[in-house]
Amino acid sequence: MNSETAAQDSSKASSSKSLVFDQHSVINATVYSGNLLTYSTITSKSMSRTDICDIPGQRIVATIKRRELLPDTVKFPSRNEGHSIAVSKWLRPVMVTSHPESCTSLVTDSGKFIWKTNPTYRLALFPAEDPEVPLAFAIRTRPPESLALTIKEECDEMMEDILISFIILEHRLRMKEKRRQNSMMFGPLSSGLA
Repeated sequence: MNSETAAQDSSKASSSKSLVFDQHSVINATVYSGNLLTYSTITSKSMSRTDICDIPGQRIVATIKRRELLPDTVKFPSRNEGHSIAVSKWLRPVMVTSHPESCTSLVTDSGKFIWKTNPTYRLALFPAEDPEVPLAFAIRTRPPESLALTIKEECDEMMEDILISFIILEHRLRMKEKRRQNSMMFGPLSSGLA
């Protein structure tokens, strides 16, 4: 990282909140903001359900259900009368002309936003109308142990939308990387057996 990028990052950090995952996992972790416990993510042994809990508020913020044959769902107990919605309806794939990879749109009460993979940050969230300055971004704090999600203070009202969508997308990204790694590792062996 050059000095100009570092200066930009420090100015972003001064008006931002960092949510740091205490483990390598985003689906089984405690999330800290500074020294304060803020959220926990708890996933069932079958990996089919993840609850995201607000620790200070002692409430479930969202429940993500992963299903094999039906679409994955997300449920916000305080929204939509507590009913689940398909993740694919909340987080929609979109193509952005300036970005070669698929991106994901996130629509909230605050507006429309785009999650993108980014060379500087692992995942970054941009306003749909300004794809240059991220409102939130993920960086590894101690590779590969931890991950920090930095969110600008102006996004406080949509903090939960950002956190939940990030957990879903980061988990998908890790599963994609794992499949790619396994195919590279086992691909030559399996093709030799055919």
